[in-house]
Amino acid sequence: MLMCHPAELLGTGWVLLAGLLALSQQAAEAVGPLERKAAAVGSSVLLPGPDNVTHTYSTRWEYLNGTSSRTILQHCSGSPHPAIHAPYAGRAIFHPSNGSLLLEDVQESDSGIYKVTVDLGDRESLKILLEVLKPVSRPRLRSSALVAQATGEVLCDVVEGRVDTIAWKKDGQPLPPDRGFHLSDNLSVLYLRSAKKSDCGSYSCNASNGISWQETSLNVTVAGPSIAIILPEIILTYVIVVTFLVSATVTFQPTKLIQLKSKTAQRTMGYAAPGGVVSVVLTTSFLLKNIHHRHEEGCTEFVDVTALAVSTAAVSALPLLAIFLCYHTTQGWLKERDSTWADKERSSEMSQPGSTDAVSTP
Repeated sequence: MLMCHPAELLGTGWVLLAGLLALSQQAAEAVGPLERKAAAVGSSVLLPGPDNVTHTYSTRWEYLNGTSSRTILQHCSGSPHPAIHAPYAGRAIFHPSNGSLLLEDVQESDSGIYKVTVDLGDRESLKILLEVLKPVSRPRLRSSALVAQATGEVLCDVVEGRVDTIAWKKDGQPLPPDRGFHLSDNLSVLYLRSAKKSDCGSYSCNASNGISWQETSLNVTVAGPSIAIILPEIILTYVIVVTFLVSATVTFQPTKLIQLKSKTAQRTMGYAAPGGVVSVVLTTSFLLKNIHHRHEEGCTEFVDVTALAVSTAAVSALPLLAIFLCYHTTQGWLKERDSTWADKERSSEMSQPGSTDAVSTP
């Protein structure tokens, strides 16, 4: 309640007038407008008085803190400049002509609601919500390794300053607000689910509050499968093919491989190795086609692995070729040995005397 009144208001009239003024002040507090102002830490901010104020009988500034208040100053018309109460002494300047208050070197602790009450014959009051903020720092952008058909993310982190809004752009165009998810006030993440070629580009993160904004960009690429993924896949496939063919080949009594006499077994041994080589070549062609297709889903420079895959296929086919050569060499040696033994047996039979006599006897 303001206490600046003419000296002739005494006694009962003074009390009644004071009560009316108190009721009027309470009504003004209930309906008074609320303005918002934002200022940077360390700057000066001007808190205005009510509109169109040119002459006042009295002015009162106070800081509201919940249900309590703290008086900053109280000024009566015709009196010298009022004393400024702590903690505003030395950094607050009052302008009687319009009732405004200049606060210098404001800090975050100065944030809150300031109320000015002016007596113009009837009371007017104004509440101002002051927010003292630190400027936001430049956002830091980083992304996880983005691979085609996998889920990746781009993170935007602001180290300093209270952040009110984080907005995302791609190639200069705003992204829908639901694309970015705020994990905290200063951290936002942009999810790229089932990443594809169209997700490649320049992503920007714009962080702002009531006094400042900062923006950072990051060029994002989606890669095809890496060599670290391709090689184990190729090698594993080759191992499976080779293992299957070798297993099928040596099913027929592997400890007596050189003693095979069955025509069916011989044909199996004769064609298994060449068939294995053909299978490996076909598998290699399929894998290379699949690798090229998967690389097309990304936007990184394609790494041609044809020579590497072909050389791997050749190495994988060597065991089959070895089996093929070993088997046919063994078969040729067996045939030669059998032929030699047959010739020796015939020679031995013909050299026996009894056999000649038996032939010449009528």
